Amino acid sequence: MSFKAWELARRPRVVVEPDTPATVVRALMRDNEEGVAVVATEEGKVLGYITRREVIQITSHYSHLRAKDIMVSEPLIDVEEDLDKVFERLREHRLYGAAVVKGREARLEGVLTLSDIVLGLLKAGVEPIAETVEEVMTKEDIEKYVTYPDEGVNRVWADFVYHGVPGKVVLRSKEEPTPVGLITPKEFVETSRWFFHRESERGLKSIAKVKTIMIRGAPAATPETPISYVARIMAENEFTVLPVVDEEGKLVGVITLEDVVRAYLEGAKPGRVRPAKKAVLPVPVPAAQQLRYQQSGQLLVQVAKAKPAVTEYVGPRVRDYMREELPAISINDTVEHARNVMLRTGSNYILVIDEDGRIAGVVTKWSMLKAIALKGPIWKRRVHDRLFIDYVMERNIPKVPADASIEEAAYQLFNEKAELAYVVDEKGNIIGFITKDDLVKAYAEAKGASILVENVVMPGKTSIVHPHHSLAHVVKRMKMFYLDAVTVFDGSRIHGVVSANRLPFIALEDAVEGIKSRRLIWVRRITKAGPRKGRYVKVTPLLAIDATTPLDVTLTMTDTIYKAVKLMEEYNVDGIPVVDEKGAPIATICKNDIIRDMARTVEERLKKGLPVTVKAKE
Repeated sequence: MSFKAWELARRPRVVVEPDTPATVVRALMRDNEEGVAVVATEEGKVLGYITRREVIQITSHYSHLRAKDIMVSEPLIDVEEDLDKVFERLREHRLYGAAVVKGREARLEGVLTLSDIVLGLLKAGVEPIAETVEEVMTKEDIEKYVTYPDEGVNRVWADFVYHGVPGKVVLRSKEEPTPVGLITPKEFVETSRWFFHRESERGLKSIAKVKTIMIRGAPAATPETPISYVARIMAENEFTVLPVVDEEGKLVGVITLEDVVRAYLEGAKPGRVRPAKKAVLPVPVPAAQQLRYQQSGQLLVQVAKAKPAVTEYVGPRVRDYMREELPAISINDTVEHARNVMLRTGSNYILVIDEDGRIAGVVTKWSMLKAIALKGPIWKRRVHDRLFIDYVMERNIPKVPADASIEEAAYQLFNEKAELAYVVDEKGNIIGFITKDDLVKAYAEAKGASILVENVVMPGKTSIVHPHHSLAHVVKRMKMFYLDAVTVFDGSRIHGVVSANRLPFIALEDAVEGIKSRRLIWVRRITKAGPRKGRYVKVTPLLAIDATTPLDVTLTMTDTIYKAVKLMEEYNVDGIPVVDEKGAPIATICKNDIIRDMARTVEERLKKGLPVTVKAKE
């Protein structure tokens, strides 16, 4: 399939006149996230263009330079030029992109970058000639693509400006060559912390280090990673380079956007062969396990073995188990700060306080996961977005009276699919908080010894997934069936559980959009003593096994809820696998199952017209 330049070009986001101050051009490119600023006359004649490589040549806050002083005048791309020729010219001049013009008068038609080429090919459904990273990755002279956190940015800058290096992988150290970040000309443009000259001053100021402006948490490929996965994540996020790592996470090469385009247009580099090892991709979900929406009423009554209907409360009241305090952050804090507070305090719940000192909402680990999914995988690039906390926090938090039963509080949480509720006094003032964990603990202590797992757990294999199911499918299943844990089983061995309280920093594409795979951005240790996953990111699809917490304990249907809750507390998970007499998994008992059981008591009281202190579900 042959493409012309006009088929892949797009409208430029930044067009300036030749006398525009260069510092203004820099600001416009930063604010519009544009890699190519076009310099044109009022009549629309293109004189040249400015890429990030040119704009970072301004090494101070102030400059007398104008757009015409730093612009590139060649090459200009004609709208009718073949894509092969366009790529050849960009590669020859070591350019990320260029202006697209029409005719001898050089009328502006658009801009075309390497990212635009890749996105256009993906949209058109073009398959790459070279299918894997190994066939096109850069292995030679790899040192010029590497830097370290404590290296001065002036050295990196020189490689970008004078040697045309498209980007660098930041390694932890020379002794431990594991990727911990990326730095590209885009990071220079987007920050004001890298300048090492002031035009009005003599000499150098204190030079910033790479770690101050790099992207922390580097996406990484392996030699067998499909080019199609690498292409999308690089083009969508304008990553001009990605590390390629071996099974131990050590750097073995890099792949550039130029390499990716080559994979589509020209194929493998000379002497390269496709690796025998295949990348692990998500297995299809059997028809029997396809997700089907169920209403709250249906979920409420589903148990493996029904027990007699109960209308009497077990005794404890909300006031007996409520928390008077929770960790808090400001509504103007970043998601990065919220994440750190969760890790530091060990809390699954954080209050958000507005500028008037009032509670504006709550951040939970589930809301964090949802927000990251909606905002996109590279959310850490947006840590300075003041409004991003709005995407994270939950505003509509249910309220329960202090003298309400714990069953009534559970009923509210179940109906609202919430993780906690405000506790209010007679006047409606907030006096505390009751969480899912508090309610589960209270119920287990009051009645857990007399209730069996079979009377509470969801029936069938709704809560069992394959290790190679995509994590997007797993999370969607958990949300749809009100599960906060699922068992990971490959048909012969239980690997552990995917637990909601261990999933806060794994980024997923929104499953609603139909994207069944995701790239990980901040992987933490799943278990305290487990192997460190590293600071890099898998470009291949994230699978259930990637987020599995290993467990060597199980329960049977005849074990008590009290035992189940104690095991959840001991292993810091939201669920435990349930097995049959042969040791095969048949369900997963989770905290949300216990919340459902408590809520059923209130539902029975409502059916019989007995008094309750919480609002019935409409």
